[in-house]
Amino acid sequence: MKRDMTTGKEWKLILLFTLPIMAGNLLQQLYNVVDGIIVGNFVSESAFAAVTACQPLTMLYLALAIGISVGVGIVVSQYFGAGKKDELPVAVNTALILLGACGLIITMIGVIYSPFMLKHVLRIPDDIRADSVTYMRIYSAGLLFQFLYNGIAATLRGFGDSKATLYFLLISAILSAALTFVFVLVIEWGVAGAAFSTVIAQAVCAAVSYMYLRKRFPYSKNVKRWDRGIAATMTRLGLPIAVQLGFVSFGTGAMQRLVNGFASTVPGIIAAYGAVMRLDFIIYIPMMGFQTGLATFTGQNIGAGNLDRVKRGFHATLAMTMLITVILSTAFYIYAESVVGVFGLTDDALKIGISLIKFLMLFYWLFCAYMAVGGVLQGAGDTVLLSVTTLSALATRVLTGYLAVYFGILGYTAAWVTAPIAWLVAIAISYSRYFSGAWKKKAVAGRFKQGS
Repeated sequence: MKRDMTTGKEWKLILLFTLPIMAGNLLQQLYNVVDGIIVGNFVSESAFAAVTACQPLTMLYLALAIGISVGVGIVVSQYFGAGKKDELPVAVNTALILLGACGLIITMIGVIYSPFMLKHVLRIPDDIRADSVTYMRIYSAGLLFQFLYNGIAATLRGFGDSKATLYFLLISAILSAALTFVFVLVIEWGVAGAAFSTVIAQAVCAAVSYMYLRKRFPYSKNVKRWDRGIAATMTRLGLPIAVQLGFVSFGTGAMQRLVNGFASTVPGIIAAYGAVMRLDFIIYIPMMGFQTGLATFTGQNIGAGNLDRVKRGFHATLAMTMLITVILSTAFYIYAESVVGVFGLTDDALKIGISLIKFLMLFYWLFCAYMAVGGVLQGAGDTVLLSVTTLSALATRVLTGYLAVYFGILGYTAAWVTAPIAWLVAIAISYSRYFSGAWKKKAVAGRFKQGS
């Protein structure tokens, strides 16, 4: 169903739209969590470390898929809000071709260059690298499906349909869990089994979502399959986000590389860091969901010229996401040993993981504040500023982390102690932009009138 977000209670519209997105994001993260639990408990801690060490690369590919898809979502939501419904089928066809082409290119790059990146970029230790290469090459073979699904999901969210993607991901998550159980526990394929289950689940998810989309926008010879102008706009809006998220992944890789460098002197550090990064994404879910919901709300209301609603929507979103983040952070802090231990970590790895997650839980409210205002900037199409913000925060974290290690100020804890400093930088830049009002002039739908 479509959801018009240009009238009605702002907080209620955003919350109802966001809940399915959060549930979908949770299901999407279950791929990694279930894989990790099964591999960590039923294969070995070193196999779990091999899989988690690949995380910066999997994040990079997902970042590229999401980034281009953001451009799709912005165009669709603003067209919908502006009443340009004739252009929507053309935009759908264009988005599918654009994401499919990007997915094919990234798939080939991932399959071919995974060994090089794991050895020379992430500096994964020799004893676990073979498993990492196996996992990453199989995972990369399914990137086309990941790109297509994210493009379809962004299209559906653009005109207010957030529930359909939840159902697709529910099917995919159940299938992935079942296949992981069979491939790893029954057939005993190890890390390869975990990778195969993810690829198959993503392929099914992409196929089902495509069939649903085609029911909404059936193929017609009277509708253009490709529009260069729309593709250019989607790319222009999505590329900065893709670059932004891509650099975030590089930053994550830099921190992973820093952690990997301590593997020989700090037993269990790679497994501990990998486990907490998987839990990290659980905390991100409300923030990412509300940011996506607010971005769609902002896009539709900017298209309709309702700037006063955008501001009220932002204030409501900030309050809701902050409340949920504080509750989750408190729970993770109190039950740190249980949530880290679910991956089968013991001894040194468990102790490091507990210390790490407790530290991060104290500061997540800072990241929450940044993510909320990011929804306004993203929905308005102010994606270049978002990229500048993220890159500035990332540079701060990487530089302070490596310098702290180089000068002996911090050890392996530099990989996470520097995170709150980076979030403060992001808050300073993004809120300065919001209060300046410059984002109000970024509409792409063509029918936009200045408001308050």
